[in-house]
Amino acid sequence: MKTNKIIERNAELQEHLTKENKKYYGNLLVYIRVMSLIRDEKKSEEMLLEILEDILEAQEHGQSAEYYLGKNPKQVADNIIKELPINVIDTIKIIISSLGMLCLMKLIPIFASFEEYIDIGNFLISGVYLVFLVIALLLFMGYCLYRYESKIMNIILSLFFGLGLVVFFLLSFQLNTGLQVRLSNNLGIFLILLALLIISYLFNKTNEKQIWIPFIPPIVISAIAGIIIRINFFRTIINTSDGRIGLAIVLIIGLLLQYLLMWFIYRKLKKND
Repeated sequence: MKTNKIIERNAELQEHLTKENKKYYGNLLVYIRVMSLIRDEKKSEEMLLEILEDILEAQEHGQSAEYYLGKNPKQVADNIIKELPINVIDTIKIIISSLGMLCLMKLIPIFASFEEYIDIGNFLISGVYLVFLVIALLLFMGYCLYRYESKIMNIILSLFFGLGLVVFFLLSFQLNTGLQVRLSNNLGIFLILLALLIISYLFNKTNEKQIWIPFIPPIVISAIAGIIIRINFFRTIINTSDGRIGLAIVLIIGLLLQYLLMWFIYRKLKKND
């Protein structure tokens, strides 16, 4: 069975867990997935599915997950992680795939501007930084999951990620490199369509579609705007004060839709916990 099918099966079976067991197993699942970053993903998911099936069987006999696996799930999870084979190649593929998607998502909004030049160096540096920021956040979250469960730690995590995003935006808007490329109208339209095609492919291949769904509205809106402003007929209309205001409003609507989707998905995940 392919990895994505194992993950889908896992998600389906979790719906049959009691509220108490769902929280116990949910923490175990997050911890193992995060802390086994350099381990074999398929083996990890097979192990998680096997544990879930055992918990469901124990649940049918009136036993809780805590009773079945013990009161120290971290030790259970650490033992499981130690048994998983290291697979650096898969980890590199995941990082490159995530980097590619994040970079393309960052690239399309740049196209929705009247700038004739794009700073490739800035684009690459800030993209790599964002990927490693997300990885660091996930590892930190996994490390704290069974050690610190207070609200203070949630605040610290939020501040850590918020500070990281501030640095990201500073890099994006303040860092200038000499690696710049001039974009003609036709080249800009071609790159937008190419970026959309690659993003669609990566989105279709990813196992965690919920994470990326909120980014779709701003990407699609920015892509359409980027194409329109590169067509001479529309460029004349948009390249006015009213046109620029209208374009800014449309892009803001895309961002608002993104935050609404992020809030909706967060609420859905909290409801499932």
